[in-house]
Amino acid sequence: MKHKQLLALFLCLVMIFSSKIVSSQKDEVIQVKDVVNNVDKYTIESIVEDNDKHSINIFYPVTGFESIDAQIYNRIEEYKENFESTNYITDKKELTISFDTFEYKNYTSFKFNVKSNVGITHDLDEVFTIVYREDKIILLSDLQDNIVDILFEKCKESLKSNEKIIEYSNDKWIDEGLKKDINTFSNYIITDNYMIIYFNPCTVAPYAAGIIQVEIPYDNLNLCLE
Repeated sequence: MKHKQLLALFLCLVMIFSSKIVSSQKDEVIQVKDVVNNVDKYTIESIVEDNDKHSINIFYPVTGFESIDAQIYNRIEEYKENFESTNYITDKKELTISFDTFEYKNYTSFKFNVKSNVGITHDLDEVFTIVYREDKIILLSDLQDNIVDILFEKCKESLKSNEKIIEYSNDKWIDEGLKKDINTFSNYIITDNYMIIYFNPCTVAPYAAGIIQVEIPYDNLNLCLE
């Protein structure tokens, strides 16, 4: 009985430590590790400012791959510079950028969540994404030659039955905003079961509908993700 209890305890500890852990480092840098393979995935950097005029809280990953990190940083800086140059209110304005990570096979997807309040009619609420494999950013065109045509049809079908669009909008928004262009579908991520496409507010639906996402099973895309 004692041996069984020890075995159960050991298995429990293995399950706990086999998951990803996040350990704090100095200078607000966090190291994310895959404990099973003992591989450094990425670090998390932060930009935190708080003064009388504004509050900025930005957290973003650093992969160690120069081209990927440069693109992430440039997008972050673009949002930060636009935020700092906007002066619609006298009260304190706020910018927050966080991110979620999705991993599937050899693909890593970062979904960045951007929220800011600068006093205009609507607060900014957007997403942007980065997908990479090994040391290369993966564009939609890298996955399949005719993927834009497929995504256009699949997204159009899904959007016309989307509850948010039905509540706040009409087909005119979809017809005008959904274009058969690769930039229309550039905000995408790869997950375990779906490719997810994100449409920011005022793209295929009014601001009130929020960020619209379309989940497309891989079987519907004929993709071979290796």
